[in-house]
Amino acid sequence: MDEMERAREPADPGRVETLRGLARSRVQELRLSQAAREQAEARYLGGHPALFPAALAAWEERLRSAETIAAMSIRLAELEGVPPPEPDDAETGPARLAELVADLVEPARVATLEKLGEGERAVRLADGWLRTKILDNSESSAPPPRDRS
Repeated sequence: MDEMERAREPADPGRVETLRGLARSRVQELRLSQAAREQAEARYLGGHPALFPAALAAWEERLRSAETIAAMSIRLAELEGVPPPEPDDAETGPARLAELVADLVEPARVATLEKLGEGERAVRLADGWLRTKILDNSESSAPPPRDRS
C-alpha cells in the first residue's frame, strides 16, 4: 500500500479521539503553566519576567504549536464523525493552577530558608509541599508501595 492509498483510508475514531484529548490536555497544561508563571512573576518579581527573552519566545512558540496541533486534531475528529468532547471541568483549572504556582514558589522558598540558616523550617516546608504532591498523586493513581522494613 502506497502513501496515497494510506492517506485515503478512514482514521480509527478511537485513535482520533485520543489524539484530540491529548492535544487539548497539552494546551490546557501549557496555558495553566503560563498563568502560574505570570502569577509568581507578579507576586514575587514585581511583574518582571522570570524567563529571558529567548526562552519566552520559545515558550510562546511551543504554545502556538500546541494550539495548532489541537485545532487540527479537533477538526480531524469532526471530519471523522467523532462525538464532541465533554466540556472541561471548571473546578480542575483553578486547583491545577494553584498546584503549579506552588511548584514554582515552594522550592525557591525552601532554598531561601536554607540559605538563611533556617534549615529546620525549610525541611518542614519542603515536607509539607512534597506530602501534598504525594497525596495528590496517590488519589489519581495506584497506591504507593508499602514499606517492608
